[in-house]
Amino acid sequence: MREIVDLLTHAAESKMDVDFFSSIKGFLNPMEGYALCLLAALGPGTGEAVEIGSFLGKSTCYLALGCKAADRGRVTAVDHFLGSPEHQQGMKHEERCLVQDGSLLHQFKRNIETMGLAGHVRTMPLPSLQAATQWSSPIRLLFIDGDHSYQASRADFEAWSPLVEENGLIVFHDIGGWEGVTRFHSECTSSGSAYRTVLACGSIRVVERRA
Repeated sequence: MREIVDLLTHAAESKMDVDFFSSIKGFLNPMEGYALCLLAALGPGTGEAVEIGSFLGKSTCYLALGCKAADRGRVTAVDHFLGSPEHQQGMKHEERCLVQDGSLLHQFKRNIETMGLAGHVRTMPLPSLQAATQWSSPIRLLFIDGDHSYQASRADFEAWSPLVEENGLIVFHDIGGWEGVTRFHSECTSSGSAYRTVLACGSIRVVERRA
């Protein structure tokens, strides 16, 4: 983790604000995206990288870029690709490709292919909890970025965290911005927990599963 912290510190001091995947709609700022890339490339463990909640693939591309740069396999993107309530037709953040295609999956795949990262992304177009029942490989890096409600954050964590190897990493997004996931992160890293926060970058919190 020391190398990752040093690289992020240097990037912050140099005011790095380059979004490598600015053409893809998403909710990561450049530093958060860079952090994901570094975690995928340099984080501990030998298991797989898994993302819960992919939307149109911005975070997926950052994770895949890290995997590709370090020759560490691929990231598995778990999402039902049906969008959130606010993305539906007539809602505040209506997503045009969802209304047109009935799914975000087609645009997601186009974005991944356009960025030349299709070989480093595996897609599981399933609800998170259903996908977890079909997963058996150890996980070194788990990015939880789906439904940010307290109940959903807890359910995703409880379904997937047993698959994370000791000293593996679990990453939460939108801490401080969404009450539900913020509350759950605080609870799961409370005193005496097997999990502790080892890195903060923007609204991202990186949690280590201790032995």
